[in-house]
Amino acid sequence: MTFLDNCSTCWALAGASAIVFGLLVVHRLFLHHLRTFPGPKLAAITSLYKMYYEVYKGGELLEHILELHAIYGPVVRIAPNELHFNDYTAYADIYVAGSHFTKDHAFYRCFGADGSTFGAIQPHDSRIRRNILSPLFSRRAVLKFEVVVQEKVDRLMSRLADHHGKPINMFLAFRCTAMDIIASYCFSRCFNALDAEGFRDLFVVTTQQAIPSLWVMKYFAFLLPVSAALPRRLTGQFLLAFVNLGRMIAAHIDRILDDTDLLDENDNPTICCRLLNAPKGNDTRSRRDLVEEAFSLLQAGTEGPGNACTIGSFYILNDPIIYKTLFEELRRASPNKDAGLKLSVLEKLPYLTAVIKESLRMSHGLVSPLPRIVGSTNVKISGYDVPARTVVGVSATCLHNDSNAFPDPHKFSPDRWLQPSSRELERHFVPFSRGPRMCLGINLAWCELTLIFGNVFRKLDLDLYDTTVEDFTKFKDFLTPVHQGRNLHVFAKARVD
Repeated sequence: MTFLDNCSTCWALAGASAIVFGLLVVHRLFLHHLRTFPGPKLAAITSLYKMYYEVYKGGELLEHILELHAIYGPVVRIAPNELHFNDYTAYADIYVAGSHFTKDHAFYRCFGADGSTFGAIQPHDSRIRRNILSPLFSRRAVLKFEVVVQEKVDRLMSRLADHHGKPINMFLAFRCTAMDIIASYCFSRCFNALDAEGFRDLFVVTTQQAIPSLWVMKYFAFLLPVSAALPRRLTGQFLLAFVNLGRMIAAHIDRILDDTDLLDENDNPTICCRLLNAPKGNDTRSRRDLVEEAFSLLQAGTEGPGNACTIGSFYILNDPIIYKTLFEELRRASPNKDAGLKLSVLEKLPYLTAVIKESLRMSHGLVSPLPRIVGSTNVKISGYDVPARTVVGVSATCLHNDSNAFPDPHKFSPDRWLQPSSRELERHFVPFSRGPRMCLGINLAWCELTLIFGNVFRKLDLDLYDTTVEDFTKFKDFLTPVHQGRNLHVFAKARVD
């Protein structure tokens, strides 16, 4: 074949590609079933629009979506086959009433946890797995675990009091506490993250460094299994935490599988024992499934409570009135600072409860829209006719920052939860999601948040160090919010009153 023949072939291929692309553009702009929904034309043409904000801009898709809603209204087409809504009615239609919707595998595969409850795509599979695990996360089960949570909180208090005038990284301290709690809950074995020097536990620190790789995994999912097989020197900082934690969890799962005594369900059965002892036919769990379930629970159980404690503590310390009001309520409930603080007492304190709710609201939980795929028939979502097979979602941030529900939404105001009308706020309060796929660990999270806030702000005298409100005004979206400012640092000393 001559050079001219090669050129002719290349031109023919280029021409054919241009025609196909042109037809695709025409279809998505003028013939597609979502053509009547508002949004940027480029977003309607290609999913690379989302990829630009997620990968290239590094976690800025949510911020851009909020800007698009300000321009286009309550529903925006953010991809060729995807809509994003920004109101509670849509949230209820999608995540509560729309419980038969499937999860979007293109999104959930980036977590490398297909075998976990969180990664279950089909509602039926999710229901089976949740039925197995739900008894372990019931309020009754959590109350039996209170003594273990208190042990970890006591260890946190001891470590904080021992710093003797040195600034403490509370961002890491809270996450180490949450890590030790959820690890004990899953395995009946503590990882001792709280004992790490400066709270710089290997998994906690490097997981934070790895989070920015999340959206890369979404678009290049083949990298995750490959990275796990690579030598440590090739994985680098970004994937080291996931690889190491996965290996450690896998080793523990292997010990359970090899020791039949560990499979006996005692008074405090672990997550793994519960899954392995599930009635035959309910759900067959492979070793990989067990590792992915444990990995998912550890990540969620560390990042969510850790972030809520960090955000809440900053705003409490940044407002002397809030700080004083909370302390006075805690002192009335426990006049003796050295006495133990029981969950049954703390959870009845209205201002403490309001502080925790406001901390959860402003930390949001999961900020990324959790995409669902509409079933085989058209549905109504917030009054809009949405075609079958459309991907839909709502970010919790839209509800938590809704000024109609929460006036001055960026202000930390526990008092908003103490008003006669506060019950109306509950509809817009979704840090644990809603519906049949809401967070399994809600009872455990409330237990540890209550004990942490109660003990820290009753027994310690804290002062902010080198941290301002600007450090918490902007975050990037990597499923959970990643704030762009400095970590929360404080000085701590034991109270004398």
